[in-house]
Amino acid sequence: MGKILDTSQSLVSVIIPNYCHSKYLDERINSVLSQSYQNFEIIILDDCSPDGGASRRVIEKYRSNPHVSHILYNDENSGSTFVQWNKGFSLAKGDYIWIAESDDSCDDRLLEALVALLDKSASISVAFCKSVAFNENGLWKPIGYQGEEDLVLEGCQFIHDRMRSGTGILNASSAVFRKKMLLQLQGVYRDFKASGDRMFWIEMAEQGDVAYARMGLNKYRMHPANSTKKFGATGINQREDKKILDYLLRGKYITPLEYKKCADIYVRVHIFEMITDKKLKKDLYKVWNVSAFRQFLYRVKAWRRRLSV
Repeated sequence: MGKILDTSQSLVSVIIPNYCHSKYLDERINSVLSQSYQNFEIIILDDCSPDGGASRRVIEKYRSNPHVSHILYNDENSGSTFVQWNKGFSLAKGDYIWIAESDDSCDDRLLEALVALLDKSASISVAFCKSVAFNENGLWKPIGYQGEEDLVLEGCQFIHDRMRSGTGILNASSAVFRKKMLLQLQGVYRDFKASGDRMFWIEMAEQGDVAYARMGLNKYRMHPANSTKKFGATGINQREDKKILDYLLRGKYITPLEYKKCADIYVRVHIFEMITDKKLKKDLYKVWNVSAFRQFLYRVKAWRRRLSV
């Protein structure tokens, strides 16, 4: 790859936080290096991957690349994706930041499209694109928001429409955001282990508008090692999502009625149907203030569904 030539363009800091993804790292890094938009630096972080040096061997192949500004290896595992994000943020020199997850990939036009959106207006805090998911068997399917038109939403509208029932930006690799606005965050997301990405996008949307590109330029890898399932099964997601919903209510992004509706659907799907451990389920019901009568209604609905099959 050639050196960065056009310094009149906005510099993008690309953070690649790796943990045990050595088999995907070459594809990830090369998908960044092959971008049509070339004014970027790459910051590669490894969170003490216990893979016998496999990740380090892949990463070191790129140390001399002119785009690579930093390579950092943790001596101990941080235990948090968001600790790694913050480490990358502190090193970033760019006007914009892209968290390119180490097991994902992308189209060569991703940066070009998202930087163009951010360059259009200083009021835009985040620009993201449509995502497609793939796995080892070659299965491809759309994930997340799949709108067929480019759009720009006011941040508060984006939070209300896209963040109250989940995260409107399902994969961090699909988004590029403005560093100036990042520096204004309270940093509530830093206290989260599982749902910190959702909280992060809410905080970013509080700073400005959110732009969406309809092209499916982001490629999200699905595999058994995905941490979302692990956190959901242990109740960490459910506890943190309750904090987020409370945050949205306090900030008046949602009404009390919307809060109740979201909470009821969430508990039924993510606790009643997902959690099999009785003690954990009981604890989570307490967290979400679910009455004994409401628990009874969930059981009745499940019983009726089984009868109708």
